[in-house]
Amino acid sequence: MVTSLVNEKIHTMNKYLKMGKSLRLMICLLFGIVLSGRSQDSINTQKEINMLLQGFMKAIETRDSVSMYSFFADVPVTWVGVWKPLSYQQRLLKDERALSVRPSDFKTWFRSVASSGFKQEKFRNPVIVADDFVGSVTFDYSFWVNGKKGNWGKESWGLIKQHNGWKIASVVFSIELDAVKKEKEEPPSVPEIKNGKMESYMQSILADTHFQGTVLVARGDVIIHHAAYGMFDEENSIPNTIHTQFLIGSLTKSFVAIAAMKLVEEKKLDLNEPIASYLPGLNKELSDGVTIHHLMQQQSGLETSFDNLTEYEIMDITPAELLAIINKSKRRFKAGEKYEYTNLNYTVLAMIIESVTGMRYQQYLQTTIFDKAGMQQTGIERMVNTPTNRAIGYRTINGIRRRVHNAVSYAFGAGDIYSTTGDLFRWRQALSNLSILNGESLSTMLTGAGKEWGYYGYGFRIQPYQTAVNDRAEGKLIRHGGTMNGYTSNFHFYQDDQLTVIVLSNYRDVPIRRITYNLKEIALGFDAGQRKNIHEE
Repeated sequence: MVTSLVNEKIHTMNKYLKMGKSLRLMICLLFGIVLSGRSQDSINTQKEINMLLQGFMKAIETRDSVSMYSFFADVPVTWVGVWKPLSYQQRLLKDERALSVRPSDFKTWFRSVASSGFKQEKFRNPVIVADDFVGSVTFDYSFWVNGKKGNWGKESWGLIKQHNGWKIASVVFSIELDAVKKEKEEPPSVPEIKNGKMESYMQSILADTHFQGTVLVARGDVIIHHAAYGMFDEENSIPNTIHTQFLIGSLTKSFVAIAAMKLVEEKKLDLNEPIASYLPGLNKELSDGVTIHHLMQQQSGLETSFDNLTEYEIMDITPAELLAIINKSKRRFKAGEKYEYTNLNYTVLAMIIESVTGMRYQQYLQTTIFDKAGMQQTGIERMVNTPTNRAIGYRTINGIRRRVHNAVSYAFGAGDIYSTTGDLFRWRQALSNLSILNGESLSTMLTGAGKEWGYYGYGFRIQPYQTAVNDRAEGKLIRHGGTMNGYTSNFHFYQDDQLTVIVLSNYRDVPIRRITYNLKEIALGFDAGQRKNIHEE
């Protein structure tokens, strides 16, 4: 029954594609292009499109064709479904001529919906982007028949303003049969844990810093503060929770370094081997004299940023395309001469991981790190698989707080992971318990260089910190942070005090290092600001 309904939904080819180009909305790219502000008109638009979503769901349940047809624009409407790989393979077993992409039209689909049984389509996590005349809304959907989920996926509508109202001009959606692959369940409801002094501090800074996100503080394996603040989606008044996912930016590098060290353990990589042995496609003038060690410790001499090499496009770029861009660059200095932080080191390292393992970098991290650490809410983001519970990013540009987005494929291996505070804590526990790497590998990773070398070890900065006792020797801080367009993150593990502080935010402009430091000070028994941050933690 469900499969036939899906087939009806995508049965006939729509011959009219002329509206497609006029409906394209310029999505912001990496590092700062604006999608929308927060004017009253924008807020009203968000409300109107949300009402359209609610009306659509209600019309399915009530089989109200008059209302349903009124939601669509008076133009040829594109309606296309795309089978996801596992479900498509299942279809091929039944029909070897089955197509992976097949179009239909909304009236044919709705007639099948209204034919028999009680149908529901449930929408979650809508992301709305619009100006005064064109827009889009993308969301997670699930389709139900008589109380049983049949299929699910991602759905996106192209919208136009017509007859003083928002109308649907295109519908595209992915299809995964629930019988083939179950939709990932929402994380279980776990109450926040609030330390009185930490909560008072966080509440005292919200108005000044505009912080929104989640915070976790733990002593050993015991969480002493885990709370969420501010909005997941400001325009739709959806709050953050302790399960909210965030892009973690350059904290991604720590994961890629761990993956590389796992390959060193397995004798598949050599830290001192020239990278040309593993990535022959990299130009010789760029790879000459560079080893895995140089990449890991940010000493390769590669270009500092893709910003200097290319214009960012609205697409998911492939590693091969990124390598072609890198090959247009020039070396800045001889490998090992000095420290210079660059995303390209870890992009190249991720490419080497793929070359050595024969697996996609995403797959290798999933099996080697995420699964072993029990990180069920963590993954690699792309435009085609935006995570369902990832907060909307915000940033202040030209004095206006704005909703912004990223094309994270340009941060391949250097800033494309999303996660939660809870998952990052599980990751820290797995590292401490040697569940991912052995003790020798971990020790090698966490041997940092001096301040003039950025305190950089392998994927972590290793630096001194002020411990709980003023006259005690300096402690060892293991840290990394990250910043993306609309997001910032910080992971600090104060080894001598066995203290973990994790801060994730979907507002880029918060003073995240200061917040992290003050939470650490409170955990060690001091008031926020009582001691000077002498080590620039």
